[in-house]
Amino acid sequence: MDIETARTILFLITGIGIVAWMGGLRFLVASRRAGKSTVDERFQLPDHKASQSKTFQSLIFGTAEVDGEPAALADRAATALAKGTGLPFGPLKIVEKSERQLRFEGGLVDPSGKGVGQLVRRGQLQFTRQRDDRTTVDYGVEISGGRGLLIGGAVCLLLGLIALIVGFVLINQYVVSSPKPAVRGQTFQMLQTVHFLWPPFLFGWLYRYRFRAVRGAFDTFVHNLPYTDQ
Repeated sequence: MDIETARTILFLITGIGIVAWMGGLRFLVASRRAGKSTVDERFQLPDHKASQSKTFQSLIFGTAEVDGEPAALADRAATALAKGTGLPFGPLKIVEKSERQLRFEGGLVDPSGKGVGQLVRRGQLQFTRQRDDRTTVDYGVEISGGRGLLIGGAVCLLLGLIALIVGFVLINQYVVSSPKPAVRGQTFQMLQTVHFLWPPFLFGWLYRYRFRAVRGAFDTFVHNLPYTDQ
């Protein structure tokens, strides 16, 4: 491999790496924004109502209209959450209940010592009567943790940038400029930087998945309330 070919390959791989790094940065930033929600004033989650900010991290809201009376649905929901049925997070702690509202907390630990409800920090269900024996069920849930995923993604972005810069400088100086064709053939080692470029996508996806999982679980739970045994 001649010097010009080796240099062209190095620039090509580095250019692709820069594009991948920028993509990882945008994906991670978009993932963080996906966790921000505009607060719904109907929900009085602690530490949120007093804040002057209108957006919060790790909050999801949803609503559904189902058959049944508010009081009966609230009873069904409290029983299901306390027993850990209907949701994949295990039992949740009921902290307040009325005929129109139900508040709960997560992060419980079962007798075996295995954590359950770890995705849910706390939340609230509200039941509003509609016509024709129908009830609107609104839910607001605060998801716990997740910051470590964003930090991990940011660290990998930094390492990826360092890998691209250091890799380019070293290979350009000691490999591409080498008088030995066999050494110049090692220019393809620049591809090793990919190991630092894909983790931000993984961390961002895992962060987003937590929101999709909780939203999907509560949406299904609320729609199934009329068919839940007390």
